[in-house]
Amino acid sequence: MAAKDFIIIAKEQFSFLESEYNFRLSKCDKENWGYELIYLSDSTGVKIIYEYREAYIFIMLYKLIDGDIIENPRNIQDKTTLYGYELDDLIRLKNPQALIKPAYEYGEQSEYYDEKDGLALYVDAFSSNLRAYAKDILSGNFEIFPELEGIVKQRARGYK
Repeated sequence: MAAKDFIIIAKEQFSFLESEYNFRLSKCDKENWGYELIYLSDSTGVKIIYEYREAYIFIMLYKLIDGDIIENPRNIQDKTTLYGYELDDLIRLKNPQALIKPAYEYGEQSEYYDEKDGLALYVDAFSSNLRAYAKDILSGNFEIFPELEGIVKQRARGYK
């Protein structure tokens, strides 16, 4: 699909962020590696990244600091302050069966490979997960962040 197709689809599928949660689209870029969209509300940031190489949509959820997204450091220690968490980790807590795999893992017979609607269906699956599992965070309630922090830091310890 052409570059603008993904952006158009993503804006459409994630428009609920604007209409239901008062987010605004802060960034919408095509890069040589894929696409990046950032939505911001008064308290929360949502970063949506589609990487060609991974054939996957990564969604990060952030508690804004002074209105800005602060990226997590690459080297995460037990005392590292974290500001953002993957939607996938949230889904692992709430309903692991709802996790979405990279598109290629579904095979060419998958609806995600449909020439006309495949990309829209794939983006919709992520949008639906965000809508279903991140309502509290999208509303500015970050009570689950300590639990997510535990998951991230445990995973980081495994990489040492």
